[in-house]
Amino acid sequence: MHQRGEEKRVLIKDLQKQNVLIWGMGSEGRAAKEYLDNHKITNNIMQYNDDDGAQKFEELITHADVIIRSPGVSIYKPEIAKARSLGVKITSCSDIFLDEIRHNHPHTKIIGISGSKGKSTSVSMLYHMLKKMDKKVALGGNIGKPLIELIDGEYDYIVCEFSSYQSSDLTSSPHIAMYTNLFSVHTDWHGGHSQYCQDKLHLSAHQTGSDISIVNINNAELKSFAQNIPNIIYYGGEDTFHANGKKLYYKDSELLNIDNLRISGNHNIDNLAGVMTIIKHLGLDFLAAAKTLVDFEPLPHRLQKVATINGILFINDSISTAPEAAIGAMQSFEDNMAIISGGIENHQDYQQYAMFIENNPKVKVAVTLFQCGPQIAANIRRVVKRPGFKLIEANTLEEGVMAAYQELQKVDGKLVLFSPTAPSFGHYKNFMERGEHFIKIVKSLDK
Repeated sequence: MHQRGEEKRVLIKDLQKQNVLIWGMGSEGRAAKEYLDNHKITNNIMQYNDDDGAQKFEELITHADVIIRSPGVSIYKPEIAKARSLGVKITSCSDIFLDEIRHNHPHTKIIGISGSKGKSTSVSMLYHMLKKMDKKVALGGNIGKPLIELIDGEYDYIVCEFSSYQSSDLTSSPHIAMYTNLFSVHTDWHGGHSQYCQDKLHLSAHQTGSDISIVNINNAELKSFAQNIPNIIYYGGEDTFHANGKKLYYKDSELLNIDNLRISGNHNIDNLAGVMTIIKHLGLDFLAAAKTLVDFEPLPHRLQKVATINGILFINDSISTAPEAAIGAMQSFEDNMAIISGGIENHQDYQQYAMFIENNPKVKVAVTLFQCGPQIAANIRRVVKRPGFKLIEANTLEEGVMAAYQELQKVDGKLVLFSPTAPSFGHYKNFMERGEHFIKIVKSLDK
């Protein structure tokens, strides 16, 4: 297995006169090529996508000095090992960015946020607050601009969202890393849940000196895997920033109530506790920062309010790709509801999901869909024995939305929650397309 961190750091100047192979021409790959072209870094840029075939890869790596891999290219692929055996350096846009900023922009602080769920909303809230406080700040990574596009700018702070794919083989770390939680997702890319967790926390592996990692004390899995990180600040305890229902507290002082914000979901208060910990660590006024959130617009497909039809609110939480995310979504609302779940089979455990439904009489209806629908339904059927509860196995999302809507009208229901618990691949291009389909279906109900 690849020993992470064994690669030598690669700076832009190291790419001069090198043969560079960009593996994966998605948004990061295209950004890397454009950056290298614009700066006339190398005269020989090669490109490769997995669908180009193994023979072409074999030909290209014999000419390559450096491979810039895209996030979708697993570091555990045998082709990566073969390239290393031939002396080819492996790097990524994320790693080049971190090395460049840390070496050549000493006044810029990099803040990296990761976690199984909540990272996109967390980075967006932090970016919003810093901008409102007149800081020179950029947003990049898994959300915002590709990180390589931010190398030449001059910023006070760069707020970055890091996926486990991006953090798995870094040779540099952000000055501040924050982790929201750890759940079982993306296991295939990493070869197992334990490796996934280790690859997530590799974001902190090269922190030095005054660098810190900010960790949610209330997520047991995260706390366990993070225990060997040297410089940890915990959030979520009563002696620091923490959530209590819909309210955010600093120690025993209430800072805000989510009912006064545009975002939904009590779990976002938990994420905000981590973000406010960053603000305080930076020496900024966290009371002033909290006040800027009144006009923060929530991200689409994350507990997004779609429409209210005949008194029933439809919520689009298409970003949900784990049972734990759907449990958090259900916890965020207090009305009688129907939950719609299902996606591609991802080898996840739905026992706790079913137990949550059994112990929460506000969940009146559960609709299951797609490839893992039968697995979810089987767990619910085995566990949920409440009188009046309704389980519906639907064939399509249209059928599922209509069934949930009709059933809720019989039980004084107020909320239809679309929180899939699984990835969308095989049915939709991504969670955005899945969410847009849900929105389209809901809007058609109102015609």
